[in-house]
Amino acid sequence: MKSLKDTLGRVAVLLIAVFAGIGTVQAQETVFDIVKESEDHAIFTQLLEKTKMKSLLEQEGPFTVLAPTDDAFEKLGKDFEELKNDNKQLQDLVIGHLFNGQINATDMEEAKSIEILTGDIEAKNGTVHIIENVLIE
Repeated sequence: MKSLKDTLGRVAVLLIAVFAGIGTVQAQETVFDIVKESEDHAIFTQLLEKTKMKSLLEQEGPFTVLAPTDDAFEKLGKDFEELKNDNKQLQDLVIGHLFNGQINATDMEEAKSIEILTGDIEAKNGTVHIIENVLIE
């Protein structure tokens, strides 16, 4: 019969292996997948698909995405309806929310003078930050 000491030793080794593995788990979803799977980003998902940015955001990256919520687009009202009908302006709007490289939430807030609701959502090809306003230049 094994001693209690041997059993505890094996349990400790197993726990160390399990917790060590947790730290090395990589995100399996792309930045596009994260936006698409969010209940609050149906409009932004549609815009990424319409402007053909979906295929870009499925590539290796890294990318940083500022993802406005559906409420953010709805706040634009009539202006958004007009914008949706102008492909050039719509593409410019979407591109204004996409960045090459991985930028953390704090640096992005400072650079863009914005407030991020939820930041630093890791993907296998970058980061997503949730914002409550649409960036219009």
